[in-house]
Amino acid sequence: MNLSPRSFLKQLRINEAKKKLCNTEASIGQIAKEVGFLNQFNFTRSFKNSLELSPENYRKIYKNK
Repeated sequence: MNLSPRSFLKQLRINEAKKKLCNTEASIGQIAKEVGFLNQFNFTRSFKNSLELSPENYRKIYKNK
């Protein structure tokens, strides 16, 4: 896998957040907490670093696909 345990866990959290962004109406802050981030700011920063999209823009693009 070539990922550190911390990177692997972050990737799992991001993947779960992607599902929740597309399949629920939960707020970004709520999703951040549900997938294990301390706060919305850290979640948004990690999400953007991973996907080059904010969680809000990801939801707009992929929600109904």
